Amino acid sequence: MTPVHPEILAALTAGIQSEVATYVFYIEAAKLVTDEEIRVTLRQLAGEEKGHFQILEKQYDSLVRSEKWISTADILKQPGLPEITEEMEAQHKALVVKVRQAKDKREILELALGLERAANALFVKEAGEAKSKEERETFEHLARFEQGHINLISGMIARL
Repeated sequence: MTPVHPEILAALTAGIQSEVATYVFYIEAAKLVTDEEIRVTLRQLAGEEKGHFQILEKQYDSLVRSEKWISTADILKQPGLPEITEEMEAQHKALVVKVRQAKDKREILELALGLERAANALFVKEAGEAKSKEERETFEHLARFEQGHINLISGMIARL
């Protein structure tokens, strides 16, 4: 077997960190907003970010163990993926501070929009630099999801 290129593992790690940070942000933001529609959406987005984390984590694990990519569909079918806890590192705590300091729901949504844009840019970049079809497809799949989040949050901001 050929060793996995360290850049691929670094890209997956960056994606995992981004998804966990965004998950933590949405959980905290949902606790703070009083608008029920926004709270429900933030919780939904948290769940989706958790799913993205699980996709990336499973790919990372597969590459380290077998040096093979697995399909996103196969990942999503597998039970027993680990739960993300709310134990946070420094970057997650910094996000929580930012969301707690937000003065209104517009500011919370603008913070969320920034996180989604950053995640989308990361996944688009990694898809463009992919060395295999499976790698490209994984990052393109995640980039499309993040673009959907950008569109959703932008619409919510426009309605405020």
